[in-house]
Amino acid sequence: MLSLSFTTIIIAILIIFSLQHTTSLPPHASLSSCHVTSFNCGAITNLSYPFTGGDRPSFCGPPQFHFNCQNGVVPELNISSVSYRVIHINPEAHTLTLARLDLWNETCTHVYVNSTFDGPSFSYGSGNQNLALFYECKPSSELTKTPENLFHCEGNGNKNNSYSLVGPFLLDPVLSIVECDEHIEVPILKEQADRLVENRSLLGEVLMKGFNVNYTNPYESECLECLGSGGQCGFDSDDNEPICICGDRLCPTPDWSWLDELCTRARKSQE
Repeated sequence: MLSLSFTTIIIAILIIFSLQHTTSLPPHASLSSCHVTSFNCGAITNLSYPFTGGDRPSFCGPPQFHFNCQNGVVPELNISSVSYRVIHINPEAHTLTLARLDLWNETCTHVYVNSTFDGPSFSYGSGNQNLALFYECKPSSELTKTPENLFHCEGNGNKNNSYSLVGPFLLDPVLSIVECDEHIEVPILKEQADRLVENRSLLGEVLMKGFNVNYTNPYESECLECLGSGGQCGFDSDDNEPICICGDRLCPTPDWSWLDELCTRARKSQE
């Protein structure tokens, strides 16, 4: 068995450092664009990592932070198969103010999906109140007067009864009488919920004020390590892993397990 000299180990180290991290990114990808581009759409401007969209390529951040820009002025974000309009963002506090696109300037929807934020990247922010919207409700002769929280939606050529409810379901006596086929839950701002209780006609306006969401980048520690080495943060969606970009290429990523094995073999050969 050939012994491994110290010189051999040094050569191995140099080879390791010369290796580039392999990736499934297309060969024409201009990785340096992550350093010079930002997302800009309407009132939302100068967003960098972890956000992508517009002029900022998808490999510049994780896919859950990809924005679309509708008509060049409306920033959109998709979370758990529901599309939201981005009203405000605070990168320092990691907070967003979002409003459902299907309920923008509209109180009726056919997207019967709750707004949920229970993943690793998004969670409910502070200052929200739950709002329930009930659709396709059947008329009831037991109602002696028109409820204040009644509104109407068109469906199959008919005008269907719908109801809005702020707070726990059991607090509204209408729901013990009326039968509804569909309902969704949407957060709204607490101060807007108070306004809605006082004036039910404000439902559409209240929905467009949105609600607060916290966001967390699950790859923050890897990004900080990358920045500390002089690189720029990115993401390889095909391999589902963060990448570190040096100039127009990926930063070298030495595999130190190889070095440990070489050192172990070198010590054994010298015993």
